[in-house]
Amino acid sequence: MIGSRTRHSLAQFLALHETEFVVVLVSKHGMRISVGNGRVLFDLNNCLHSASDEHLLALVEEIARTSGDLRSRVNPKYRHDERFSDLCRCLQLDGYLLEAKTLTQTDPSISDAPPLDDDLLKELKATGLPAAEEIAGKINASSESFRSSPPNYNACLNDVRVALETLARAIAATQVKADSPPYENTKWGSVLTFLKLVEFITQEEEKGLAGVYGFVSPGSHRPVGISEEEMARLGRSLALGMCWFLVKCYLVASRGDA
Repeated sequence: MIGSRTRHSLAQFLALHETEFVVVLVSKHGMRISVGNGRVLFDLNNCLHSASDEHLLALVEEIARTSGDLRSRVNPKYRHDERFSDLCRCLQLDGYLLEAKTLTQTDPSISDAPPLDDDLLKELKATGLPAAEEIAGKINASSESFRSSPPNYNACLNDVRVALETLARAIAATQVKADSPPYENTKWGSVLTFLKLVEFITQEEEKGLAGVYGFVSPGSHRPVGISEEEMARLGRSLALGMCWFLVKCYLVASRGDA
């Protein structure tokens, strides 16, 4: 599915063009838009956020096919190039690759799943954890580092690793009881062991969390046959998946305690 970040980016890209052209383009792909005076970006953003994935993907596919024509309509050209690059990177985070005038889904198995960032941030807020805002900030910072020009892949992975670690530490603090085993809240391994001992996670889940954390840690992998960009996107996706897992486990446990 297409996430909110990509919809915002698409609105910013289309707003570079003449209003009449944009209205015709989005209407061509089944989206209804009414543009008020001086409200092009705002109305366009609302239109795209209410649009279905099917309509949005059809629109993006045309943008890919006609990128030369679209670029010719914008001056100076760097405005088109920068916004188009941002749109491409946002699509990558949603699992789509836009290159060579084609749009390709990099992981067809998740086509019906909600965007991981959107779903995770929503559920994270629902936990009520004191560190939720800090964790959300690191998740967003990770995506910004991936999308920056030039991209900072090390910062992208570092931020998502910190988010995962902070989340685990925050959850561990809620599981402490009078008879709980001691642990060091500043050490990742100790936090995982504690969560396992209090039966918040299983031994296999502990291994999975430790493996992903190691994967996104500096110097832990050698990208043979895969680009640094692909490695960053993969590592970020894995870490966000583990954050989502911990959040879901916490919400289930909280309901059980209620």
